[in-house]
Amino acid sequence: MNRLIVIPALAAMLALSGCATGSNYQVKGGQAHLDCQGEGSTTVVLMAGMGDDSAVWQPFRDTLGLDVRTCAWDYPGVGGSTGTPAPMTAGVAAASLNATLTAAGIDEPVVLVGHSIAGLTVRLFVGQHPDAVAGVVLFDPTVSSFAWRYHFSQFAPAWDGAVSSREVDRITAWPDIPFEILRHDPAVYRDQQMWDAEVEDAWIEGQADYARLAPAGVVSEVQGAGHYVHLDQPQIAADAVLRVLNEVE
Repeated sequence: MNRLIVIPALAAMLALSGCATGSNYQVKGGQAHLDCQGEGSTTVVLMAGMGDDSAVWQPFRDTLGLDVRTCAWDYPGVGGSTGTPAPMTAGVAAASLNATLTAAGIDEPVVLVGHSIAGLTVRLFVGQHPDAVAGVVLFDPTVSSFAWRYHFSQFAPAWDGAVSSREVDRITAWPDIPFEILRHDPAVYRDQQMWDAEVEDAWIEGQADYARLAPAGVVSEVQGAGHYVHLDQPQIAADAVLRVLNEVE
């Protein structure tokens, strides 16, 4: 196997943000940070990958425009949020997200949009709060089999991949909501020598299984996109969110 993908913080993107914007809400375990922009009848909640804070979404939000209401959330212990120290789990993250949306008075149902590790949190959250979610778009989401297999090499100490995998595997079906997964281009990973064909096949299979949680779930490969699909191909990513919004509004 070649080297495995590492999911680091985007230091350059964070540097663009300067000071954090948005509001802080008191929730169990600390304060939660939520940055809301734009207008719209349905709120799109943005959940970043491991190590990234809400500022990483700004280029994508610029592509969506201010006619879409977006609220970017920081995981506990990341960005403007305090609270639970590492390791994080999908269960802790889902509980914190629910508490944040409640404290902020966000009207439900929302559309959840997540990247990478957010795939674990979203799977659990929708299973626990089916009436709170109108639709989902995920960008190259982490799947439970990957989190379990690479618990130590890819997730620890920031996340407990093994525990998170067990938590999300309890969710075997979602309601009939619009659900799109946009995944990376395998050619990009081959060029970057991210991982071998065996891992790529397992990643594809895992995301296909994930999409089947919802009756209408679909997976699309985005040519030219690496792991950060929404940054590499922002218009394609934005179009997916707009499709889901059009279905639910």
